Amino acid sequence: MPSGVAATAPLPSREDALAAAAGRELDVLVVGGGITGAGIALDAVTRGYRVALVERDDLASGTSSRSSKLVHGGVRYLATGDVAMVAEGVRERDRLRRLAPHLVRPLGFVLPVDDRATQLQLKAGMAAYDGLALGRNVRRHRRLSVAEVLAAAPGLATGMSLGGYRYYDCQTDDARLTLQIAQVARSFGALVVNHAEVTGFRRAAGGRVAGAEVRDRLTGRTSELTARWTISAAGVWADDVRGLATEAPAGLLPAKGVHLTFPRHLVRVNQAVVVPSGSRDGRRNFVIPWGEQVYVGTTDERWDGDPDRPDLEQDEADYLLTSVNAAFATDLTVADAVGAWAGVRPLLSAVAAASPGASKDLSRRHAITEDPPGLVTITGGKLTTYRQMAEEAVDVVAAADARSCVTTRIPLGARGTAEDGLARTREAARALDLDPTVAGSVYHRHGDRAPEVLTACAEGDGAEPLVAGLPYLRGEVRWAVRHELARTVADVLQRRTRVSLRDAAAGGAAIAWTADVLAEELGWDGASRTASIDAYLEAVRHERGPVALDTSWRDRDDAAIGTVRS
Repeated sequence: MPSGVAATAPLPSREDALAAAAGRELDVLVVGGGITGAGIALDAVTRGYRVALVERDDLASGTSSRSSKLVHGGVRYLATGDVAMVAEGVRERDRLRRLAPHLVRPLGFVLPVDDRATQLQLKAGMAAYDGLALGRNVRRHRRLSVAEVLAAAPGLATGMSLGGYRYYDCQTDDARLTLQIAQVARSFGALVVNHAEVTGFRRAAGGRVAGAEVRDRLTGRTSELTARWTISAAGVWADDVRGLATEAPAGLLPAKGVHLTFPRHLVRVNQAVVVPSGSRDGRRNFVIPWGEQVYVGTTDERWDGDPDRPDLEQDEADYLLTSVNAAFATDLTVADAVGAWAGVRPLLSAVAAASPGASKDLSRRHAITEDPPGLVTITGGKLTTYRQMAEEAVDVVAAADARSCVTTRIPLGARGTAEDGLARTREAARALDLDPTVAGSVYHRHGDRAPEVLTACAEGDGAEPLVAGLPYLRGEVRWAVRHELARTVADVLQRRTRVSLRDAAAGGAAIAWTADVLAEELGWDGASRTASIDAYLEAVRHERGPVALDTSWRDRDDAAIGTVRS
C-alpha cells in the first residue's frame, strides 16, 4: 500500500496517458473529471489499483468549476434537520483545510440581523453549527455589534439594526482544487486524460461492463480501454453515461445556480456577507470577496435545459441584483458586472420526488448504484464531501480484497501550514529577483510547486500579470500546457486561471497571446489557433447571457488581436 509519499518522476502527457491506458488492463476506469471523479481516481490509485480517468471535456469543466467556491458544512441544512449531512460536511471541511491549506482557506461570513426572531434563530443555529464541529471549528461564531458588521461590510446599508453574527467556513478555487486532486492522483500513477469521450462500453461474458470505447476529441482517434470496474462520476451527465450501458429511468433532476462578478469597489465587503434575496422567498445570497472582485450567488432552481450549455438569464441576474441593491443601497445592473457563470447541480430524483417544489428544499445527498454489473455510478453530493463520496464508491470495488482508503492522510499539493508555504514562496521570489507580492497568489494556486512555477516564469514568459488587475502570471500559461494538461484557450483562461470570470473582456489581448503559446507548445496551425479562440469566446458569451463581453480593448491593441473576433 502507498506510504502517502507520491512519486517525483515526470508525469505522462494526456496523449501518452491515453496510449498507456489502452495498452494495459485496468482495475478501475473512472468516467468524469469533476471533483468526484478526480477524488475516485486518487482513492483507487492509492489503494494500489491500476487506474485511468477519462473526461469528455476538461477537468472541472462542468459543475466543479461553477460552484460558489466554498468548502462548508452547509449551515442552512440545519433548518431542514439534516444534521448528519452538516456533520459530514464539517468533518470533510476540516480534512480539506488540513490536506490542502493553500487552496482551502478560512473565510468569515457575516449574517446581519434586523429583528429579534431572526436573532434568536441564528443564535441557536450558530451554536449548533459550532457544536457539530466537535472542536474542528475554523473559528467559533461570535455576535457582532453594528459597528463590527460595518467593519466587515462597509457598503452594507440596511438589515443590521441589531448587529449580526460571524461564523466561519472556507473558500476555495473549485477548478484548481479539482486539478490539484487529479495532479496528486497522477503522481501516484493514475492515467488522466481530458478531452476523451466515452462513446460506448465493452462487455465481458454475461454482459458485465468491462471497460469502454473512448474517442480522443482532439484527434478523433478511438481507443478501447479494458477495466475490471468502471466508475461513472459524470455529475449531471450520469444518466447519459449509464444510458450507454442499460435502459434505466432518469435518476437526476438537475438544478441551476448562477453567479455574478462585480468590481469590489462597487460592492464594498471585507468578509463574506449573507443577505436576504430581496424577493421574499426566504432564501439568502452570498456576497463574497475575491481579490479585487466580489461575486454574488446563487440561484437554485430545477432546470431542464442543456447541461452542456448552462447560461445566465436576465431574470436570474435580476434576482441577484435585487438582493445586492436592497442590502447595499446600490443601483447596480448587469452592465456593472464583469463576469458571470452558470452551473448545473446533480440532484437525485428519488429525493426530489419526496420534496416537490424548488430545488433549494432538496438535500445534497449522494447515491451509489451498480447497474449493469461492472458499472458503478455515483450521483448527487456536493463539492465539500467529494472525498467521502469517492471513498464509498471505491469501497464497492474493494469489497473483495478489503483494501482500505488512505486519502484522509494524503496531502493535496501542500505540506505543513499555509504560512510556511507562503514564506518559502516569498523567499523563492526574492531569490529570482521577482516582486515578492506575487508569491501569495502563486502559492495559493500551486502549493509546494509554487517556487518551481516562479522559476519557470522567470526563465520563460515572465512573471508580469497575464491580465492587468488579476493575479495570474504570463508564465503560468506555458506551465499549464506543460504540466497541467491544458490543451485549449478555454482550459487556460476558464479553469487553470479564472480570467473569464473576473475580467470584463475575458482576457482581452491576453486571449490571442495565450493562443500563441498553445500553438507554439502543441504545434497548432492557424486554423486550430483560430478555432480555439472562437470556441472560448463563444462559450464565454453564451454563459454570461446578458452580461456583455467587453471588446473595447481591440481598438487599443490591434497588434495583439490576431484572429480574435468581435
